[in-house]
Amino acid sequence: MARHKSKANEKEEPTAEELRLTEFLFDRPSASTSQPIHSPKRNKSKILKAAWKDEDDQNIQVDLTNQKRLRKLRTNENDTLVDGFEFQKRLKKQFQRTENDADSKALAWANPKLLARRKKRMHHYDDSSDDDVFDISKSTSTLLAGDSACSESSLLNRGQIEMSRVKDANQHSTSAASILALHFHPQGQLLLTGGPDKTLRFFQVDGTNNAKLEGVFFKDFPILDAKFTSDGNNVLLCGPRPHIINYNLESGKVTTIPSSSFSNSTFGPRREKNYKQLAVSSDGHFVLLLGRDGYMTLLSASSNQAIGSMKMNGDVTAATFCDDNQSVLSTGTDGQVYQWDLGSLRCMQVRQDEGSLGNLSIAASRSNQYFATGSSSGVVNVYSNKNWSHKKPLKTLMHLTTAVNYLKFNSDAQILALASKETKDALRFVHVPSFSVFSNWPTSGTPLNYISALDFSPNSGMLAFARCHVIS
Repeated sequence: MARHKSKANEKEEPTAEELRLTEFLFDRPSASTSQPIHSPKRNKSKILKAAWKDEDDQNIQVDLTNQKRLRKLRTNENDTLVDGFEFQKRLKKQFQRTENDADSKALAWANPKLLARRKKRMHHYDDSSDDDVFDISKSTSTLLAGDSACSESSLLNRGQIEMSRVKDANQHSTSAASILALHFHPQGQLLLTGGPDKTLRFFQVDGTNNAKLEGVFFKDFPILDAKFTSDGNNVLLCGPRPHIINYNLESGKVTTIPSSSFSNSTFGPRREKNYKQLAVSSDGHFVLLLGRDGYMTLLSASSNQAIGSMKMNGDVTAATFCDDNQSVLSTGTDGQVYQWDLGSLRCMQVRQDEGSLGNLSIAASRSNQYFATGSSSGVVNVYSNKNWSHKKPLKTLMHLTTAVNYLKFNSDAQILALASKETKDALRFVHVPSFSVFSNWPTSGTPLNYISALDFSPNSGMLAFARCHVIS
């Protein structure tokens, strides 16, 4: 017996054209088809592309010199007019610089869900450490290109500089003593701090949360200086002890390197009682340790073995590698500046720092164009590093009245930061092309207190300075 179907229950079959229309509108095959119609996979990146562009944008001309807030978009002195498309690109890039785009790779690792899944572990040089520790070896690999504010150098105007204060870098874990060591990771937004409290701390500096990643306590080792190695895999620490420490970020391994092991030094075996400062070459080949009585020990960064030693006439107080990594500049209590050849470890030149009775700081620009000295009387001299026959300083800066303990050029040598730890609020920013001080920062309301350390991030997107126990 055949069952009769009423017309009311009868379903009309869609046409082929209707099936294609359904699939196009809803991005899926029609449910009525007896056999699925397979459509090619859509490329999501194509869906995100703009469906329409306004061609008139190309005809718009924007004058970047017309307003102060637009001048930061310039790439050089002659960069004045751009079309609408280029203006949009630069605005987008500027927004990503200042707002720390949450979708960028530099911050992707800081997703709370990802952090929660990370296994906590503790690194101890001594079991008395109470600091919570994350495995930062998994974090540093993704902290790349996060500091992009000056990755494409823009020309700074003299007179005023645009600065905005962000949250304190160590807001989640302040130091129990003054911070003496402060250094940015060479490839990202990782910042280390250290001091007499014997604790090395790491922070992910995004300007907002500034999460603490790790704290490592070193028993009986007050930290006077600490630096990332140029490859970013290790941290070297020195202090008032006859040894230095190498801390590996990936494994958490702590290696103690006694001064007695530096037996290949030029002046024979020498046991240092302490190392007050260290410097790392930008090419990652060398480490320089500052000892007593004018001695400096040059190490191989790969083996931590001594290559040789250099000796000044006075007590060495500061030294820096030149940007070519072929020479070192040092200065000290005798008020002289020494230039050393790294190949022979011989002194190539000595010059008297004009007007100095003793220096406490020295800095060389990354471009190898300038070097600056800071004296015990507050005078800063800026010299040409390419023409040593010119004995006179290019400029003498007298904006501090007490000893200049800290000097630092930014990445493109447009800014020179100078500071003294002797008096409150003793920090100045110098516009190097004009050798004039920026007048609008710091202000009387900037909470500087006593400066105890400072550093620029690799591309100068940030300046960090320690004011006693706090990092701003």
